[in-house]
Amino acid sequence: MQPTEEFTGLGMPVFTAFGWAGEEAAQNYALSQLEQFAATLQANLPVDLRNELPVHGLSVADRNAYLAAEEDAESDVHITFNVRPTSLEMQLALTDKAALNRAFKQLTKNPASVLILLQHLGPDWSLRVQQVQIDEEAGDQGHYQDLFKGEISELNEQSLTELIEKAAYLNGEEQWATPIYLSQRLPAEQASAMGLAIIPVMTERMQVLTPLITVLRGRVAKKQAAPASGKGETKPAPSAPVVVPEQPERPLSQEEFVYISELMPLHVRKGFINMTPEYWPFFAITARSESRPVTVIVGDGRLEEGAVWRLQPDDLARLVLGPRAHHWLEDTFVAGDYVRMAVTKVDESEIQIVLEPLS
Repeated sequence: MQPTEEFTGLGMPVFTAFGWAGEEAAQNYALSQLEQFAATLQANLPVDLRNELPVHGLSVADRNAYLAAEEDAESDVHITFNVRPTSLEMQLALTDKAALNRAFKQLTKNPASVLILLQHLGPDWSLRVQQVQIDEEAGDQGHYQDLFKGEISELNEQSLTELIEKAAYLNGEEQWATPIYLSQRLPAEQASAMGLAIIPVMTERMQVLTPLITVLRGRVAKKQAAPASGKGETKPAPSAPVVVPEQPERPLSQEEFVYISELMPLHVRKGFINMTPEYWPFFAITARSESRPVTVIVGDGRLEEGAVWRLQPDDLARLVLGPRAHHWLEDTFVAGDYVRMAVTKVDESEIQIVLEPLS
């Protein structure tokens, strides 16, 4: 199916179409937009993640779009985007028996590290590890039971270790396979209200999956850089041990832009907001600049001095809030909320940033 028009966001008609029966034209339009969403998202992934998931496509039968490691999507790691009338589900899946064997060899080496990667995703992610029975003659698979189905917060190091060992053992038997699914849902109305901003939002959500994708493909995930030590001032370290995604829409002008960011637990706790690397030049005073003072205006109109840092090695731009703005952030948001940043260059010496919740 070819997209019929330029992607402008997943509007509510895309979601409601999947709740109707017999409305072929509406469903075809929704599938077209979903396919365009996957193509646009894949084109704007950070290089490392795009290399892991170089394939995008649409499954009309399953009524979802996907990003995949291989042309045969189910032969390796793949991410599906499932649209329902009330939600957009992003699901990371590994279902192929041979690919699962490779993954379990890596997962069993250090379950404690795997638990850290899972916990880093946040409390709104769920994990499902199935046990399916294989018909050796026909090759068909049928669901037998769930080895685990629930929130990641329900797991500890011991229970995860036992789960991985059991799943690895069963997957090694000819009659069993143990598919892995990680999923997160976004309310349909919230996704619809984002318009084109859903691309950077979903990109940011996907980037936290990068270490897990690496492990599930049977390789060692990159470790997070150790914080600087010694005397003197140090810069804040990036919150996630992954590369930073490119923003698909560049600033509208050299004087202003609007950016929407999803707040992770560490962002709220420490009082900072990440932007992507292409925004750093907007703040840079010179090519060698490492920080830039800015004026921050929070929802109630209070002004406070803040700073935008340039973080290496990716030139990520990070807004670091002062005490009052930090308190406002903690009082106004919880992890998983979205903050809207309206950034204006008043003159060469002053940049103002207005922060407010995404309505």
